[in-house]
Amino acid sequence: MMRRAALASIISLTLTSATLAQTSAPPASGPAPIEPDRPDVTNGAHIVGAGLVQFELGGVLTRVMSGQHNFGSPITARIGITKWLEARVATDGLLSLSDGGTRATGFGNVQLGAKVRVWGDENGVPLISVLPAVNLPTASAEKGLGSGDPDYSALLLTGVDLGARGHIDVNYGIGAIGAGGGQPHFVQHLGSASANLTIEKWSPYIELYAFSKMQPDGGVNAAVDWGVIYTANPRLAIDGGVQVGVSRAAPGFAAFGGVSFAIGAGRRPSGATSAFSRSAGPGSGGP
Repeated sequence: MMRRAALASIISLTLTSATLAQTSAPPASGPAPIEPDRPDVTNGAHIVGAGLVQFELGGVLTRVMSGQHNFGSPITARIGITKWLEARVATDGLLSLSDGGTRATGFGNVQLGAKVRVWGDENGVPLISVLPAVNLPTASAEKGLGSGDPDYSALLLTGVDLGARGHIDVNYGIGAIGAGGGQPHFVQHLGSASANLTIEKWSPYIELYAFSKMQPDGGVNAAVDWGVIYTANPRLAIDGGVQVGVSRAAPGFAAFGGVSFAIGAGRRPSGATSAFSRSAGPGSGGP
């Protein structure tokens, strides 16, 4: 879930939080509620049920600084393979970068990844998962939409319920990020924590995250984002929120929203619930 410096704002808004959209535990006889990995950065340890395909789509508008605005439209597909494995295909979607009188528009990068449960409870509910991913450089480096180099990252995901309605998730990530222009890859670290409270179909959340840097010589990119996820039914959720940068290198403000839905005949294992989750920034949820 680590993206490139040129897309820092979109990244921080498009890497879907897998822990914030969950609802309270459903009856054993009914389907488990959808658990998106958007709209925040933090991802939950949960796995999409085998036989299900979950789509997560959104849009994010970012004000980087005065006169500079970016737009992204991230899309993620999560495919449940087994009770311990899901495959993931994502894209930054259509990107538009505006800097004063100039504008660059084009298709973003593509991400491939997998979420793997490494430790679960007696019911099979994931307590710790890992999320390795590769970012393919399909975005135009000439337009400044990407670096032209692939990225490689891995996330460690965990979380815990707080009472009957609360939940908190914590992620740590490390990546080798392409700098472009023939420069070597640089190391990037990510730390994030996201907490939510489930009130019937509503899940308000707040998150703090920080990337060590988005460029080889860049500073810490840290931000706070908050919003809400509305679970319309067990297979449909709608989200929206805002982000405010808290470090000099972070974009000043962003607003985002999206929808997640699941199709297929699969079901989450009985008891596999937690109180939701985004990949490197609000508005998404890619690998």
